Amino acid sequence: MTPLQFDLSGLAEEAVLALERRLEPAQLQDLMAGSAVLTGPLEVQLSVARHGSEASFSGTVAGEWELTCVRCLGPARQRFRTEVQGEAPLGAGTLDATEEVRQALVLALPGNARCREDCKGLCPRCGGNRNERVCACGS
Repeated sequence: MTPLQFDLSGLAEEAVLALERRLEPAQLQDLMAGSAVLTGPLEVQLSVARHGSEASFSGTVAGEWELTCVRCLGPARQRFRTEVQGEAPLGAGTLDATEEVRQALVLALPGNARCREDCKGLCPRCGGNRNERVCACGS
């Protein structure tokens, strides 16, 4: 059973089932495929509805990750909350939301993560981090 697999035996016809799971970063780090490091628990909240032999679900995934700052190449920690949704057959009586959560996380990754809004970046001449000191190289 994967960390994002849920038992749907309590899902009755014409009903909605609320599912919650708190997962530690180590349980899901493979989902990030090297693009970010999860630094805290991942909170998954889903609402599942039955539609005949299928279930549809929607909800949120929230947590904190560390990326690389695009300006200074230092660590950039950010909190995030993103939506997730999908459908699954009910034949096995379980819902595995792993792929949908992975896709939601990848889509939520910022393209220009910064360690802070006023990051000064690296000196183009000597490569020094301008957030830590004033360059002695004169640029």
